[in-house]
Amino acid sequence: MVVYDDLASFWSATQALYTADPVRHTVVLTAITRRLTHPKPDTEPEILVTAQENGRLVGAAIQMPPYPLIVGAIPLRLIDDFVATLHQLVPDLGGVNGDRTTAEAFAAAWSKRTGCTVTEDMAMSLHRLTTLVVPEVRGEMRLATDSDVEMLGDWHHDFVTEAMSHTPETDVEAGIRREITQGHAHAIWHVGCIPVSWAAASPPVHNMSRIGPVYTPPVLRNNGYAAAVTAAVATWARESGADEVLLYTDLANPTSNALYQRIGFVPVFDATELSLTPASRTLRHPESYAQTP
Repeated sequence: MVVYDDLASFWSATQALYTADPVRHTVVLTAITRRLTHPKPDTEPEILVTAQENGRLVGAAIQMPPYPLIVGAIPLRLIDDFVATLHQLVPDLGGVNGDRTTAEAFAAAWSKRTGCTVTEDMAMSLHRLTTLVVPEVRGEMRLATDSDVEMLGDWHHDFVTEAMSHTPETDVEAGIRREITQGHAHAIWHVGCIPVSWAAASPPVHNMSRIGPVYTPPVLRNNGYAAAVTAAVATWARESGADEVLLYTDLANPTSNALYQRIGFVPVFDATELSLTPASRTLRHPESYAQTP
């Protein structure tokens, strides 16, 4: 096992591994590209580990705090080795993210070693776009500008509150403003002068772009706006050079899963995000520590 202390060196060692399957490794590719291209001096150091066999790289894991460890590039036969090495580096990982098979295997091994409690935060499915079916929906798309950021910050808060069990505390508006300047598409579907739905997409990285979030305020739903803005931002991604356009869906929301499939997205694999709560924390009285919303 090899532990790295800087992201650039890790990327140099693992680039061929991750770029060999940009669909499977979409999260790692977009996250590493963003951090290397637009570094922030106050970013907490990453946890970076690889495995080699006979001098050949065969696996990798990366955690970019405060986000979970990403395990999609760990071979199942090496789970225990990664768990042992990572446990020496950081006793409390917090969580794990990846395809369901690998993530659950890693979580089980981590729990066996540490006694932690494993709970699922979100069950997801990665989808890729095949033939885009553009729905006929009233309105049109425009790309967001700085004047839209306050509204999108409010919508992002509502999206997270509704769709996710937790989120890191960050300056959302500053993040959206930064993404706009960095070439991300924040697409707003509007009817007349009224904004009704929003979808974002990353600029293509290794010929791949990922859509998310997609959000329509509850009072405006069931009008096809989410499908329309998703199709519009998918068109933007392809016109910007993406051969693969991807998005994650929440398996607990059959409505959105059906919506994306109607416009041409097909499932690739199921994924999960799991929390790893240390045994010492679960034994404390619930009122004795701050709960993450």
